[in-house]
Amino acid sequence: MRTINTEFYGDDSRWFIGVVSQIGDVRNLGRVRVRIFGIHNENTTKVKPSDLPWASVVVPVTQGGVSGSTMPDGIQVGAQVYGIFLDGKHSQSPLILGSIPHDSGLRVINDEPDDAYAVPRNSQTEPNTRIGDLITQLEVERLLEVGQPAPKVGTKIDEQQADALDYNTSGSGTLDLKLIGASRQEQAFNYLKSYFETRGNIGDPGSCAAAFVGNFIHESGHTLDPKARPPVEPAVGLAQWNSRQPELKAFANTIPGSSYLNFSVQLAFVVYELENKQSNRTYARLVNSSTIVEYTEVVMALYEAPSTAYNYHKESSFIRNYSLHARRGGVRGVMRRSSRQSSALLKYSAAFEKRLTSAKEVSKKYGDS
Repeated sequence: MRTINTEFYGDDSRWFIGVVSQIGDVRNLGRVRVRIFGIHNENTTKVKPSDLPWASVVVPVTQGGVSGSTMPDGIQVGAQVYGIFLDGKHSQSPLILGSIPHDSGLRVINDEPDDAYAVPRNSQTEPNTRIGDLITQLEVERLLEVGQPAPKVGTKIDEQQADALDYNTSGSGTLDLKLIGASRQEQAFNYLKSYFETRGNIGDPGSCAAAFVGNFIHESGHTLDPKARPPVEPAVGLAQWNSRQPELKAFANTIPGSSYLNFSVQLAFVVYELENKQSNRTYARLVNSSTIVEYTEVVMALYEAPSTAYNYHKESSFIRNYSLHARRGGVRGVMRRSSRQSSALLKYSAAFEKRLTSAKEVSKKYGDS
């Protein structure tokens, strides 16, 4: 039998009075941002408007009560409101019960001391993550259900726990890629092919797109899981971004309401990288390639750089001298010419052939070639 979480049961509720700072909820749930007396300093340099919490609003039962149908039209910026915290003393889930007519000259106290239970979340992680929030008993039970270790109630949610609770997968926010396809593989292929066609300087856009998807399959699985994480390395996503993961997160933070663990966001980030830091390293080599064999190795060696490529690079410096490596026929050319093949070369070659097989399967299934 489940234990009822009393923090959401009314036994330990807290009420508040505050002033509406922002309307226009990006989730279309009718929420508003509220600056709460006694918690949020009026000084906007100390507590920015974008750092204030989104508060849900009680509406009549005649309204839909679901995203897109809940519009508390009466509440305006500057309105004084009264409500309760649904999560009790943690004070992270405000619910507005009504508004209070007031003198517009009423001010929030400037130097109110910090409330230990109600620290506003950073705007860069709202609304797509709850990292740093305090764990409730209900969340402990949910973590146990999905095979995660049980943390103590009141400790802060970390990134792994947020992933397990699906707090990091709110969606693509304002990003609208209009992906076409019945599977992530097909969607990724069509999106990247269209991108390469638009650029106009890739010899075979379909084969190039297939090369990326074929590599992604060996990074994040056949489902191209945007939440995929290896058991040891701190990598994540379609391409298993490791050292470049902070850049992925920073990119997602530029898209209101999005998550770096969202499939569309990660596809858009691939394009972003190819047009920025990966422009000279990867994209320039793609322009100088023409076959699916060449595209696949460029993506593997220069964009993905898995451990097999890195280990072979340590003995051959082939990544640093990739132009020469390509002119000599890539890894297949090396294998043909080498009378003595090192363990690193053999492992790199074997890994490449597997990725090439996947790329060809993707091309055959979704492409024209």
